[in-house]
Amino acid sequence: MSKSVQEIIRDRRPNADAPFRDLTDGMETGPSDNGRRADGSQLAWLFGILASAAAIAGAVLVVLAAPPVFDCRNRAEQGFFVGQTYGGCVASEVSARWNLLEQRVKLALRGSGR
Repeated sequence: MSKSVQEIIRDRRPNADAPFRDLTDGMETGPSDNGRRADGSQLAWLFGILASAAAIAGAVLVVLAAPPVFDCRNRAEQGFFVGQTYGGCVASEVSARWNLLEQRVKLALRGSGR
């Protein structure tokens, strides 16, 4: 007459009619789970976090770098000023966009307490 973990918890509680959470570790094997945990491996969690971080970094990079690259490409067809190169144009435009983004974030954070 072996009791399950849930029955033992229910017997020890003073109000057994109230619903309770399952606090087991999920390692009890049943006919359909083949001994695997429901939440997956730690490697899958790490891959998910890294994929999310890469997606966010990629989106920020596209928003910051794509417009200056296209603008400098159009400017290269017309001709640069003396001493200016395509790489220098892109670097200065990306730097200007980064500074603008930084200023807007600072402004939003300063005004967030109002």
